[in-house]
Amino acid sequence: MADAEKLSADFIEAVQNVLASKDETARKQMLGTTMQAMAMLEAPVDAIWKLIMSPHAPSALMTLIKAGVIQEIAKTDSPSSADKLAQATGADRLLIVRLLRPVSAIGVVEETSQEEYAPTPITKALVGRVLSGGYQFMFSAATRSLANMPFYLEKTGFKNVEGIPGPFQDAHGTQDGMFPWLIKDPALMGNFNAFMTGQRIDRKQWFDIFDVENILLKGSKTDQNAIMMVDVGGGEGYDISMFHKRYPEAPGRLIVEDLPAVIDSIQELAPKVESKKHDFFQPQPIKGARCYYFRSILHDWPDDDCITILKHTAEVMTPGYSKLLMSEFVLPASNTPLYPALLDINMMAVLNGMERTEAQWSKLLDAAGLEVVKFWSVGAETEGLIEAVLKS
Repeated sequence: MADAEKLSADFIEAVQNVLASKDETARKQMLGTTMQAMAMLEAPVDAIWKLIMSPHAPSALMTLIKAGVIQEIAKTDSPSSADKLAQATGADRLLIVRLLRPVSAIGVVEETSQEEYAPTPITKALVGRVLSGGYQFMFSAATRSLANMPFYLEKTGFKNVEGIPGPFQDAHGTQDGMFPWLIKDPALMGNFNAFMTGQRIDRKQWFDIFDVENILLKGSKTDQNAIMMVDVGGGEGYDISMFHKRYPEAPGRLIVEDLPAVIDSIQELAPKVESKKHDFFQPQPIKGARCYYFRSILHDWPDDDCITILKHTAEVMTPGYSKLLMSEFVLPASNTPLYPALLDINMMAVLNGMERTEAQWSKLLDAAGLEVVKFWSVGAETEGLIEAVLKS
């Protein structure tokens, strides 16, 4: 017993040290280790029952968000009664009580007394634009596809998903890919854009692990029309704005490209960053940039589509000068950590895409006339950076 207590105390101290360091990579690694330990401690029946009951709380939470109940609880630090929540939202009082039972059991809200609910830090975080948008987007776009995926794959004879139609199209009754489908729903598109921008805020930036000074800035062109970076499919321009903030004196123009609906939704952009409407399945209009940068783009697409995107990029790169940089997960050949493993399933269910190993990335780039210079990594728990050039 004494040994167990010491181990517990040592573990808690280690967790506190990691949290105090604010090292996001270390935090994720410790979280992964903790989940592995929990899996070892759980009896098989416990683990299976947890899986069986796993969809229930997220479904209840999505209902509470759509009804405005979670938002109402988050408005104040004081407890709110079920009667008050029903009056404020128009949702049935008994329904609210039933839905809040599992949600309070997992700590999203706190039931302070009978039918009285107070916000927790999770409640407050959940109603922010980023996580609220992310939760609603993922539930609307992904959860249906994931629930339907086993039945879809059974119909295909369990073939690997390699393009449209896939689980998403089958679940949603559409021939559209996820992005055209999303554009038809402006509110959901807004949730998606907020999520994609916001989820990057706490992540390590690619230039924190890459030798920008020697590989990009040194030897770059300095004339008036020179282009330092094109952020292809760059959403609301967060990454390229962060690059400008870190390297304000970097020579050359900075351009973020994305579909018209995304570019039109941009609320704020660093003054130096230009925006351009562009579909990366069409020829790349900007030639000879020092760097073409993709973040979390190619994992959205099956191989054939990725090769099309990459070929359009390769066609405008200047030999010996232009770089292709891709911020993506690079899966280990075995023993993949849980988060990137789950992300791979998500890509399959929603976008007919996939996360890839070093060998798969190298093969993909080779098919587009490119070759890997280096895989830059800080560990399997987070995204790395793939540096590539035109094949010599």
